Amino acid sequence: MAGKKARAALYAFFATWFGLTVAGQKLYRDDNKKSFWDRLYLVVADWRFFAPNPGIHDHHLLMRDKLSDGTLTEWTEIRTVEERTLRHAVWHPHRRAEKTVFDTAAELLRFIGQHGPMNGNADPTVQLSVPYLTLLAHVTTRRHHPDAVQTQFLIAVSGGYDEEDEPTMVFLSEFHALSPKHAELGRTNASASVSDTGRVP
Repeated sequence: MAGKKARAALYAFFATWFGLTVAGQKLYRDDNKKSFWDRLYLVVADWRFFAPNPGIHDHHLLMRDKLSDGTLTEWTEIRTVEERTLRHAVWHPHRRAEKTVFDTAAELLRFIGQHGPMNGNADPTVQLSVPYLTLLAHVTTRRHHPDAVQTQFLIAVSGGYDEEDEPTMVFLSEFHALSPKHAELGRTNASASVSDTGRVP
C-alpha cells in the first residue's frame, strides 16, 4: 500500500511539474514585464528556444582601414564560419568563435534598438557597451594594411542561403586608431608574403 501511495505521489509530482512547464512557456509574454513564472525559472524549464521570433538572418562582420594618406581600403569580411564536414559532427571547437561573433553582433543590434536610433551621431553609450568593445577588440587583432592608422567595422545581415535577399548594412562603427604594434604586424605580414610569393597580397 505504501509503495502505491509513493508511486502515485511521484506521478502527481511529475504531472504537476509538466503542467507548470507547459503553462510557463507563455510564448507571447512580454520580456520587459516580470511575472510569477520568471521567479520559478530555476525549477520550471523554458523550452521556447527561439520561439516566437526565430532568427532568419545571418550576421556578417566586415572591416576596412584608413591609411596614413587618408585613403580607405576595400571592405573585407571577417569570416568565422568553416565549411562543414563530417568531422564537425563530433569535433568542432571553432564553433565557439562563430557563435561568439554572431551573438555579440546580435547583442549590439539589440542594445542599439533599446537605446533608439543614433541619428548619424556617435553615441558614447553604444561605444562603451560590452558588445561594441568586444567586436572592436576582435577587429583590431585582425591583420591590417601595413600603412593603416585607423580601422572601422560594419555589421550586415543577409538571408543566408536565400540569394534573393540582398545583404543590408545595419550598423557602421566609428573609426578607431590602431596602435603602432598593429601597423608593425601588418608590415611584418606583408614582408613575409613578398618573400614567399614575390608580391604583396
